[in-house]
Amino acid sequence: MSPTELVARIGSSRRRSGQKQSGPAGSGQVGGPAGPATEPPRQHFRRRALRRFLVGSAAALLILAVGTALVGSRVAKQQALREARYQAEILAQNVAAPLVNAGVRSGDPKALARINTAMSERLRDGSIVHIKLWDEDSRVLWSDESALVGNTYALDPDDRELFGTHRATADVSSLNKAENVLEHRKDSKLLEVYAGATDADGRPLLFEAYLSLDQLRHDQRVIIAGVLPVGIIGLLLFQIAVVPMAFQLARRVERHEVERSKVMRHALVASELERQRLAQELHDGVIQDMAGICFALPTIEQHLPDSPDGLEARGTVRSITDLVQKDATALRSLLLNLYPPNLAGEGFAMAADDIARSAADHGVAVTIDIPPAFRLPLDAATLAYRVVREGVRNVVKHANARTAAVAVREDAGTVHVTISDDGRGPGRPGEIEAGHLGLQLLRDTVADFGGELDLVPGTGSGAVLRASFPKNLVDA
Repeated sequence: MSPTELVARIGSSRRRSGQKQSGPAGSGQVGGPAGPATEPPRQHFRRRALRRFLVGSAAALLILAVGTALVGSRVAKQQALREARYQAEILAQNVAAPLVNAGVRSGDPKALARINTAMSERLRDGSIVHIKLWDEDSRVLWSDESALVGNTYALDPDDRELFGTHRATADVSSLNKAENVLEHRKDSKLLEVYAGATDADGRPLLFEAYLSLDQLRHDQRVIIAGVLPVGIIGLLLFQIAVVPMAFQLARRVERHEVERSKVMRHALVASELERQRLAQELHDGVIQDMAGICFALPTIEQHLPDSPDGLEARGTVRSITDLVQKDATALRSLLLNLYPPNLAGEGFAMAADDIARSAADHGVAVTIDIPPAFRLPLDAATLAYRVVREGVRNVVKHANARTAAVAVREDAGTVHVTISDDGRGPGRPGEIEAGHLGLQLLRDTVADFGGELDLVPGTGSGAVLRASFPKNLVDA
């Protein structure tokens, strides 16, 4: 039989055997990797959506209540300050100032008696707690606390500016000034008012009064009690009107999620079917042809003459044989990556070990950490396998690493895949570089199934590729 006839017969045998092959590498696998999609539990989805709506509504009510209290307090405070300023202006200009003259300044008993009587009337009902009258030298001319009369205290610049004017200022005081040593009350806070005036002799005068905060607190309660119920009732009525629309929206989103789940599952199944088809074409086509060539070339070499030209041709044939065998081995490795053995059950750990052995051929020692009883649904196992395969491939090609570690875990319905190495690390934290198209595509795929994939610097050196996604992809 001539070499030409031998090659032709091998090709014919390969084509006949290709019609009988049921799967790549004789695995016997046919069809897609998973069965028909199942819909997510609708009632669970609706309850979850309505629960989020109700929680949001409760948060809105709480925000409304807190906001109303804050606004009510602010409005009541502003109103109390306005009324205090107005009251101080009236008392200073119409009551206190006309009674202050040279006799009061010199301590005349009759003049002081008149002002004592007038001021005591204002203090009797309790709305005004304390009163002081100041001269331009920051000296207390008169006070209901007699021990303060004649003493000099430092006035704030804003208060000193009121001398010679008819303006007034008001604010809540903590009674922490030196002049307040005799004016502390149990609540330690009062409404402090200053008003400018001109006394009976035409000299500038400063009127100071401390008012109780009871009216301020009462106004705050009135405003809050008046506004808050209206706002809450209005929001509740709005929510009652919105609940049916929210329910309808939840149903629409639910239908969208069901359709999205079907599309994603069909895409995954279609991808696996296409991988199976390509794997089968490689196994039954190119790899069989290369195996036939590797079988035929030694026979051809034997028929070459022993002449110088024949010996040179024999060397060429042997080189070609070695090259074809090397390429056939690489294709078989690619075939295993393209369509691995069954990933259900123990097949997942076996497929991961195959990835580690392939990386070892390229000088990277990979350790695999998968629990002995680790089991995943086929869809999740396929996605986890893709993450491991692409992560290890990225380490081999780009990381310049010597070792890598792969860990796969499942916790509370979430699959966690981690690939760490001792290489050069990523460009920036969390960055998947533009040249790593495989990682970009993988990140998009994981995100489509409700998961996350990120590349971060390792501890000390290297990089860590982390992926997490739901165990049940059909419900994601």
